[in-house]
Amino acid sequence: SSGCWPCPPGRRLRMRQSPPLKQREIVMGQTADATNFDQIIAQDASPVLVDFWAPWCKPCHALGPILDEAAAASPERFRLVKVNADECATLAKRFNVRSLPTLVILSAGEPVARKIGSLSRSALDQWLNDSLPPS
Repeated sequence: SSGCWPCPPGRRLRMRQSPPLKQREIVMGQTADATNFDQIIAQDASPVLVDFWAPWCKPCHALGPILDEAAAASPERFRLVKVNADECATLAKRFNVRSLPTLVILSAGEPVARKIGSLSRSALDQWLNDSLPPS
């Protein structure tokens, strides 16, 4: 194995050096891994929006600030949790993540909605309005 995930069968992907975080890229959501994920999503009854991303994924980097902005604008509606799929392949497999970025909304720990790919802020807001209980 090349050490990267996801790696299509018969193909090796090169590991890329992550660019340093810039001031505007500070993460607003909680970061979770296999050791603390279940504890984080069980903290309260709020729905949880899980962002599966990877450092090499350009659409993930474009979506990150949009998710942070949406989470900051309505903290009473949902909590944002970010999972690096490269480092947490077991969590990605548990939620059947095959493409990045993948967003999963959990209610009471169970998936209730899923979106694959990057979104504009207006498309994200529409998806959240359709997928989350009314505030």
